[in-house]
Amino acid sequence: MAERDPRIDAIAASDLSSAAILAALIGTLGAKGVLSDGEVREVYEQALYLLESHQGSEPEVKPIYEAAREIIEAQLRPDEG
Repeated sequence: MAERDPRIDAIAASDLSSAAILAALIGTLGAKGVLSDGEVREVYEQALYLLESHQGSEPEVKPIYEAAREIIEAQLRPDEG
């Protein structure tokens, strides 16, 4: 079995922290009324569009893009509570 590349954890941690900060920023801007609900939705829709238009055709990264799209699509679903 191949040894795990330690750079993967660093990249994953960096991406995860960036995503958390961005989600917090969008949520805070929406809560403070800087962005309307429609504008918040537009941010997520644009992110989804960017992912879809830049995903390429490499089979090894397809699951990563699918997972990223699922996360963004979850933000676009109406609250079920």
